[in-house]
Amino acid sequence: MRDWLRRKPRSAPERSATAQLRSALHFVLAGDLASAESALAEAARVDSSSSDVYLALANLYRLRGDIGRAIQIHQNLLLRPDISEELRREAMLGLALDFRAGGFLKRSATAFQDLLEVEPDNLPALRALERIRVDAGDWEGAIQVRKRIGGRDPETPRVVAHLWTGLGRAAAARGRDADARSAFKRAVAHDASCAEAYLALGDQRVREESWKKASGLFRRALGLHPAIGTLLYSRLSEVHMKLGDLAGFETLLRERLEAAPDDREASLWLARTVATPQRVDEALGILRRLLDRDTGWLAAHAEIGRILLRDRRDDDARKAFEELLERLPSDPRRLACSGCGTQDTTLHFRCPQCGEWDSFH
Repeated sequence: MRDWLRRKPRSAPERSATAQLRSALHFVLAGDLASAESALAEAARVDSSSSDVYLALANLYRLRGDIGRAIQIHQNLLLRPDISEELRREAMLGLALDFRAGGFLKRSATAFQDLLEVEPDNLPALRALERIRVDAGDWEGAIQVRKRIGGRDPETPRVVAHLWTGLGRAAAARGRDADARSAFKRAVAHDASCAEAYLALGDQRVREESWKKASGLFRRALGLHPAIGTLLYSRLSEVHMKLGDLAGFETLLRERLEAAPDDREASLWLARTVATPQRVDEALGILRRLLDRDTGWLAAHAEIGRILLRDRRDDDARKAFEELLERLPSDPRRLACSGCGTQDTTLHFRCPQCGEWDSFH
């Protein structure tokens, strides 16, 4: 009897499983995924009937990159007859996300569609299916999915503009110029502040050798995106050269710098534009003032060297390039996605990692 009284009461499986779930959550928040996995595995051992535990474990496996195990758990959950409808939908969503994370886009799209047949207004599923359509280059399919999202997402007009721009670029690549122009115009109609749409429509006008229209469209894109100059000024320079109007390009750059004095791309292109034999010192002055604000910008150092070489100031050019070499291998300025932190030196209107639009700055 005394031995029986000394015996510790056994915890209820539900309580133990719940405690392990709490521990797992703390481990995830601390970034310790290995310990979180151990806690969830223990919770599953204590209470093998808990679908919640298996859902959490499968999602953790996906987070850790163990896609095969995540898929297996979600598929097994969907075979259980005792699972609630709510948890069944969660398992369907998890399976679709597993397939997407593993790169199985067709299977992922099918899984999301299966979920949407059960729950047509599932917003996470619609967003994920839209992303798959975009990744697969199915712009029309992505537009249809976005229509289903509609006003529930205040970003819909902006996203639709990018989707129509993607459709237009695809049409242009196949030589369907009329369809491309139509798509780009629809993009602008949905969001008049979409820099990518003006850029793409301007490129279309360049292909058609409509230089004035191209210039107007590129000008409209100015100021619509903080990093647009990296893509825009070279295009504007080419168009104004075709028009024989470099003076107009210079005026545009000066106006831009009055409105945005920190636009270093505009300063760089202004220096390139005025660097005629008669205005070399003016161009060098622009670049040196630029370097006073940003001493590590390699493009400005390199441009000084090029201008000096063209002006046959060989000794000064050598010094400029020596200074440039001393600063190597400094990394070029990197843009970063505000959504996931992905970095690149190239401006992306859509993050290649998380799929967010207009997030690179």
